[in-house]
Parts: sequence; C-alpha cells; structure tokens
Amino acid sequence: MIELHIDENEVKELTRQLIRIKSVNPPGEVDECAQFILDWFLSNGIEAVLVQSSGVSNIVARYGKKGGRRLLWNGHFDVVPAGLNWTVDPFEAVEKDGYIFGRGASDMKSGVAAMMVALKVLKENAVDLDGEIEFWGIGDEETGSVNGTRMLLKEHSAEFDGAVSSEPTDFYIENAQRGLRWIQIKISGSACHAGRPHVGKNAVEHSAKVIDALKNIRFEVSNNIFEEHLRQPSLSVTIISGGRQTNIIPEECTLTIDRRMLPGETEASVTAEIQAALDSIITEGFAAELSLVNKGWDPFITEPDDPVVSTIAKAFQAVTGSVPRFRGKGGCTDASHIFHAGIPVVIIGPGSANESHTADEKVEVARLGQSAEIFAQAAIDFLNNINQRRRI
Repeated sequence: MIELHIDENEVKELTRQLIRIKSVNPPGEVDECAQFILDWFLSNGIEAVLVQSSGVSNIVARYGKKGGRRLLWNGHFDVVPAGLNWTVDPFEAVEKDGYIFGRGASDMKSGVAAMMVALKVLKENAVDLDGEIEFWGIGDEETGSVNGTRMLLKEHSAEFDGAVSSEPTDFYIENAQRGLRWIQIKISGSACHAGRPHVGKNAVEHSAKVIDALKNIRFEVSNNIFEEHLRQPSLSVTIISGGRQTNIIPEECTLTIDRRMLPGETEASVTAEIQAALDSIITEGFAAELSLVNKGWDPFITEPDDPVVSTIAKAFQAVTGSVPRFRGKGGCTDASHIFHAGIPVVIIGPGSANESHTADEKVEVARLGQSAEIFAQAAIDFLNNINQRRRI
C-alpha cells in the first residue's frame, strides 16, 4: 500500500457541509449542491464539469492519465424529503455521540464526501496511476436516475473496466443486489345497485381472491448472499384502489405490487409467474389485466474474484485490520444500471442501509476517513496492477 494521509476531520466536515445544502428530490432542487461539489473539485485542482440533462445537474470529475484502465466512482447527492419525527434539525448536520445526524448523512452524502476527499488526496500526493478515476456525482438517483447515471451510461459505459458505488452498506462489501418491478393489476367486473349485489360482479371483493393467489406463489429461487429475510424474492401488495360510491357495486379495482427480484429472475419470468396466478382464479364475469408501472432495476451478482471486488476487499482489510464481510444489497441502487451496462461493480459505503430515509438519519464518524482510504487504496491497486487485463 502507498502511504496516504487521510484526514478524517476533512471527510467529516465535508459531509456536514453537503448535508447543510438542501438537495431534496423530489422536487429536485439540487443545483446548489451540484455547484458546491463542482467548485470544491476545481478549487482543489481537480478536473471537473457540470453535466445537465432535462434540468438535472450532475458532476463529473477525473484524476489520472488517459490510455490505461478506467475506474468509475458513483454516488448521488440528492436526498429524499426530511419527513417528520426528527429530534434534530435534519439539515443542520448535528454531531453527537460519534455520529453525524442529518438527511443524507447515510444515504449518501457521507459516501460522496469520502470519494471526493479520496480523489483530492490522490491528487495532492501526485499518485501515479496507470489509468483514470472518473467520479460521477448524481443529482436524481432518488427519482430513478433517468437524467443522471442512466443518461451518462448511454455515452460512457464502454469506457470503464470497473465501478464502485458508495451507497450505505454497514461496512459490508456488497457484490450483489436484488431487483425490482412495480406492477399493476386491474380487476374488472360489472357495476349494479348495491341493494341488488347479485346482479353485478364486485371487483373489490374479487381482488381479495387475487391477493390470496399472489401470496400463494411459491418462489423457486433463493440466494444466501443476501440477508436472512431477503434470501428469497418478495411480492407485496402496496396499494388497493377501487369503488366510486357506497351504493354502487364496483366494476373496477386496481392492485399495485412491489415485486423484489433475485439474480436469475427476469421481467419475463416475473410477469409470467403473476399471470399464471391470475389465470388460476379469474372466474366468469371478471377479467384481470397486468401492466408494468416501472421497469425499475434488474438484479445482479459481480463475482467475488472480479478485480473490482477483490481490490476493495484487499484495501478494506489493510485499512481496517478486519476481514471483510460480503453480502447482497436488499434495496435498489444505480449499481444495477452500471452492471447491466457491462461494467463490473461493487458497493461499499460508510453509512448504514437501515438509516436510509429515516428520521434522525445518521452516519458513524469513525467510518468516514476509513472509507476514503479504502477507495483511494483500492483504486491504486485496480488501476496499477499489471496482472489485471483491460476489459474488451
């Protein structure tokens, strides 16, 4: 390992500065935070540009030399609305008991700050890299990344040999992720006067049979890389909408489903599974129509021996003195889009996944400097190791 001095306090204070700049999405007010990140890079002599798409501001920064291997660092600086029940100001970045509290502390301004400082330290030490790091600071991850990561990938995916996302992982190394589809089922019957219910076909009541059929689906895949309660797919009915007046038998009812996918499942296999369940219980006078609401994220696994995973694991052990722990991420992140653009990707960040989108969201200060050093040391190893061939 190259000796690098990472100032934990610098990462901590940068995290606090980012939290104090409101970048709430929706509605997508991220310009001020994007400009801060851009100015910070430029003031530290790091090449950086602002990239906008449909009004969304993203930052691209680079360090290294062209012509060698290329490593993508990815993180988002937009945050969900603060919500209720905070005991501290969500945008004050209060520090107490070894934690920083605030919206985005865990998800994921701490990860962004760690990557920013890591890039700065590499630049300050004039570390010779046989390749280039490109940092993407994304302004619309919380609403799908259409004008962030997904937009940038359309032009640049073929240029990278590996990628690291600094989403919160509880200091696990996450080399897999579940996927997601949101699906609607419209159940149709026929209306009549509620005083003569036998004349019609009650779509709301029939939806109960549909829900039973959906919950009786037996999933055929599982994977122990994921946490105990996430090792199988899941199907949750999250919204039910039906009926228009109390004395009218409803002719329509719509169910919205959150379907979490494991590696090995596809959109086609998931929709076929649900359609088979519907076909098994739809009776005369009723119909059920399935449609995708959001194509979401596809699941993935990056093999543990892939260089982008192994260099992170090696750096983690060297920096922390602990054997790295591996798992798959239960939620969905931009890592999915990166992987399915053909780039091996790994996720590791200082925050805790359990803190994401919660009141009194926090991040442990002790992990901030360590994260920055892990990113920097892994990048040196990944880019300079002559035994790691460039992807073709």
